[in-house]
Amino acid sequence: MNISELLADLQDQHDKTTARAGELHDQIDHLTAALAETEARLADLATTRKIIAERVPPGTRPDPPETNTAARHEVRHRDG
Repeated sequence: MNISELLADLQDQHDKTTARAGELHDQIDHLTAALAETEARLADLATTRKIIAERVPPGTRPDPPETNTAARHEVRHRDG
C-alpha cells in the first residue's frame, strides 16, 4: 500500500467515524428529550398524588408509597 492509498483509507475511516458520531449525537439528543419528558411526567404524577393524598379524609389514607424507582435510579446514576 502506498502513501496515497493509506491517506485515502484514513480519510474514508475518518468520514465513516464522523458519520457514526453524528448518529450517536442524534440518538443522545432524542434520548435526552425523552428523558426530560418522562421526568416531567413523573413530577406531575408525584404532584397529583400529593394533592389527592392531602384531600383524603383523615383515617382513610393508604400507606405511603415506597420510594419511587426514578429517585433511586437518579441517586445510583449520580453516584457512579
